[in-house]
Amino acid sequence: MTFLLLTFCLTGFSQVDIKNKIVAFSDSTELLIRNGRSFIVEKTLLGDRETAIIAIDYLKKNIDETYVVFFPAEEIILSIANSNFQQFLYVAKNFDSLLEGKTKQIGIDNVMGPVYAFISNEISLIKKDIERADLKEEEKQLLRIYMKYYEGEDKIELNKEIKQYKKVYPNTDYSNFINQLSFSTRTSYLNFCLGYGHEFLTGNISKVFDEHFPAMNFEMEWFVNQLYYSLFMSGSVSPLHSNQSIPVINNDYIHTPEDDAFSIKYGGKVGRSWYRNQAFNVFSYVSIGGYQVKSQKSNFDIPDSETANLKLTNTFFTGIGTACDITLKSFKNKITEEKVGAWFIRPNVGYDFFLTNKEIAKGGSFYINVSMGIGLGG
Repeated sequence: MTFLLLTFCLTGFSQVDIKNKIVAFSDSTELLIRNGRSFIVEKTLLGDRETAIIAIDYLKKNIDETYVVFFPAEEIILSIANSNFQQFLYVAKNFDSLLEGKTKQIGIDNVMGPVYAFISNEISLIKKDIERADLKEEEKQLLRIYMKYYEGEDKIELNKEIKQYKKVYPNTDYSNFINQLSFSTRTSYLNFCLGYGHEFLTGNISKVFDEHFPAMNFEMEWFVNQLYYSLFMSGSVSPLHSNQSIPVINNDYIHTPEDDAFSIKYGGKVGRSWYRNQAFNVFSYVSIGGYQVKSQKSNFDIPDSETANLKLTNTFFTGIGTACDITLKSFKNKITEEKVGAWFIRPNVGYDFFLTNKEIAKGGSFYINVSMGIGLGG
């Protein structure tokens, strides 16, 4: 019993001793980094640029190289807040390599939060400092682009400006950084559209079938920056009739003028947006696919498995068109305020050229429709 009691007491004292040692333990390097970060932010907010810049330089030179003192994005923000543009350019030039060999970091803190508010209040003065700075035009332009990015200017226009920068300075030392900005300003979204309109046949095919009829269409599409890709399907929503008897392709059946028919069109589109902002998106495209007119004869004594093959015409087509998306409502992330979706209406007009050596199907199709769509992304 005495042995058990003694063992319990020794274990208890040992645990208390370990606890005290853990509480008393302090890593001086991490303490220096933590206090240093707070000190630099404080001096930045007070407008004491010189002291803040000296402190940043001291920490980077005297802290163990395996520690992360500031992440590259944090250095960028501090350099802007202190108008230390040489530091900005150094970070931008080495953006992808600054964390090489860094294996340790202190716990996450929020000391950088007030710096963002500080920049927002001082942004006009910072821009003036950029223009007054003794820098090359390439370097000033990079800073101007970043400031527009920081202010959250229209991503579409900013992405165009970044592309222009890369054309003017193809061998820039800041290519990795500018590529990061290009990626961050890239817009992409997925749309689903359902539309209704009218189709007007032209050429020989219009002399065989009703030349005008209503049609519906469904479209699934992608916009990546200014590029447009789409998969679509459309078809007539009222019966079509021929003005003569027509043999069904690859069958022994005859379609008569009294029998109903319907059209179906399917394919893909590739295009480009020419003008786009938060309210409008004007784009044009080329299309390619297939166009068929099928019989709906109900008095054919054929198995159900064959009813889908009652084609009266079957032709490829290529076409051109233009459309304009008009945003009715945008949806934004409540935290970041970034666009995450939209509800829009789209008037669309185009013409398809039928590519066939069958006389009955030669011609084309002019169409005009209005679609309602929902977009995901921004």
